[in-house]
Amino acid sequence: MGLVDELYQLAKSLLIETEATNTAEALLLRLLARTRAEAGFLVVREEGEYRRKFEVGDASGRSDEERRFSRSLVREAITRREILYLPDLLADSRWSGGESVRGLGPAAVLVAPLQQGDEVFGVVYLENRLENRLENRLSTETTGFSEEDRAFVAEFAEIAGAFLLRASEAEALERRAQGLERDLFAKHRFEGIVTRHPKMIDLLRLVAQVADAPASVLVRGETGTGKELIAQALHVNSSRRARPFVTVHCAALPGTLLESELFGHVAGAFTDARKDRVGRLASAHGGTLFLDEVGEIPLAAQAKLLRFLQFGEIQRLGSDRVEKVDVRVIAATHRDLKKMIADGQFREDLYFRLKVLEVEIPPLRERASDIPLLVDWFLRQQQRKSRRAGETPRFSARALAALRGYSFPGNVRELAHAIERASLLARGPELDLDLLPPEIARTPTSEEALEFTELTAEALRRLRDEAADRIEGRFLDALMDACEGNVSRAARESGIHRSYLQKLLARHPRHPAAPTPPGGSTS
Repeated sequence: MGLVDELYQLAKSLLIETEATNTAEALLLRLLARTRAEAGFLVVREEGEYRRKFEVGDASGRSDEERRFSRSLVREAITRREILYLPDLLADSRWSGGESVRGLGPAAVLVAPLQQGDEVFGVVYLENRLENRLENRLSTETTGFSEEDRAFVAEFAEIAGAFLLRASEAEALERRAQGLERDLFAKHRFEGIVTRHPKMIDLLRLVAQVADAPASVLVRGETGTGKELIAQALHVNSSRRARPFVTVHCAALPGTLLESELFGHVAGAFTDARKDRVGRLASAHGGTLFLDEVGEIPLAAQAKLLRFLQFGEIQRLGSDRVEKVDVRVIAATHRDLKKMIADGQFREDLYFRLKVLEVEIPPLRERASDIPLLVDWFLRQQQRKSRRAGETPRFSARALAALRGYSFPGNVRELAHAIERASLLARGPELDLDLLPPEIARTPTSEEALEFTELTAEALRRLRDEAADRIEGRFLDALMDACEGNVSRAARESGIHRSYLQKLLARHPRHPAAPTPPGGSTS
């Protein structure tokens, strides 16, 4: 395998890593395998300081005293910004005076700064004990690092620096995001909402921001995404939290009954009205009314609901008396209200009254990274319901892979039902494919799908380019979100030259900003 091919294979293996620790580990292990080094460690720059990130071989068993000379060489490589090769450390007068070096004995050392441009983002240190090689009766030509090894490390140093920079910046953004998440969940209540997806965190921040506003909210999303949980979060994080949260499932009630449920009636208003009924709006006075599937409300009831939203007044069926009530309305629907307006099935003026604030919950298939979190949550919920003692049930690797690969047209609700089914049918702590619904169990995993793919050189190049493009796009999204869209600030914080950052952003255009931030979905 030629040098270019080796570099390509190393770069391809690093493309899949986005965490600095994993990138450092993958880098060091591949370098040790390629150069046949006996020991080594890798230093990564984090928050302005150089820290040992990963080490293997004899280096991992040494004391701090024995590592002193290593740190000196690392500092020298960083200062000079060039590779240092010492065929015999003990024989080099610059380093041989130290007690720790004499205790180490003769050793060949290769230290390479990993940099991008003029900045050093890490250093790799590789070592071969010469006495070990001589004991094995190897020639002196093979005791150190060959010219080919040194050429390989020199060529790869700049590539590795770019990967470490990307991974370290992504990890720093992730740590910052996690800190913001902890702060968000510490200050606000989001019962039943299980997520770490960025869109969901954006949605929860929006919920926290507008929770105390009196304006009506329209929550949109497919069936089963958790619209009621968002409505509850808006209520419990507002000053209305001590007052009622009243739900009306509009799709379950026919037109005349729905009017009675919403506005109430007096005795004799219709055949079965034997006594007065307050109605849900009056019951929610001071609190929140949640209208689930508002698109199912008949046109006649829509007119009365519009009057309430405009004037805060209700009139019970069969009564001439007008009452004032203070209620915040949160409506939810999975239907396309704009199309319903065009078809004459929904009032346009009511639509705009309801959507003073609008949030949209994407389906579960768009946040599949949350599936393991949701699975764990629902398994624990099932164990508490069943009151079974012992180990919490868990899915096998192939069952979890099937869950992650399924599109879930029924969203989080469908996932919850699948986990409940598996928990009820389980005979032990491990839940396998046979306990999942057939449509989920049949989902091919990524490994199975690859069996049917001819991985030609062209296909591998395409996969590499696609992976690099995705990673670069995700990094830019996270960077610009963290810097609130400010390119100059993003350039400063990332260390990327502003003009080059603009080129990257042009290659990865972001979606135009919506009137309100995009939402996540709930469990």
